[in-house]
Amino acid sequence: MQIRESSVKNEAYTAVFSLRRIREHIADKAKLPILIFPEGTCINNTSVMMFKKGSFEVGGTIHPVAIKYDPRFGDAFWNSTKYSMLTYSLNVLTSWAIVCNVWYLPPMVKEEEEDAVHFANRVKAVIAARGGMSVLPWDGGLKRKKVKESFKEEQQKKYCQLVTENGFVGNGNVY
Repeated sequence: MQIRESSVKNEAYTAVFSLRRIREHIADKAKLPILIFPEGTCINNTSVMMFKKGSFEVGGTIHPVAIKYDPRFGDAFWNSTKYSMLTYSLNVLTSWAIVCNVWYLPPMVKEEEEDAVHFANRVKAVIAARGGMSVLPWDGGLKRKKVKESFKEEQQKKYCQLVTENGFVGNGNVY
């Protein structure tokens, strides 16, 4: 089953359509399980980013898999802002080896009072722990978006307030 999103206008329709298709697939016990990467993006092998909740709204059993590349012989991570697809492909094809550790973790189901977001976070924490990675609360898409000036200013104000309240500035205590 392959579902492609063609435009931002179709995003809501695509989400509803995808959920319906996934539920139909899960309901048919003759079909094989679906492989979903709920992060929606790849990062540099150090952390697990926010999972999209849609994969966890459909019900059914989740079979978590932790995947971590070992970059000693060749790095499989592609920094698309730094390298073209051709350069990346040449790096991968000419590396000594691409070593990947894969851990199949125990199946997980949504608990009685748990919503999709909490379930996704619980699964994410188990995957991160097994892979020795940190858990990040933000979306991987942020790496491709420019940060709004208003957000930067808000964070700067919070930081200034924290610094001045804790005595790091003033009384000769500049650290």
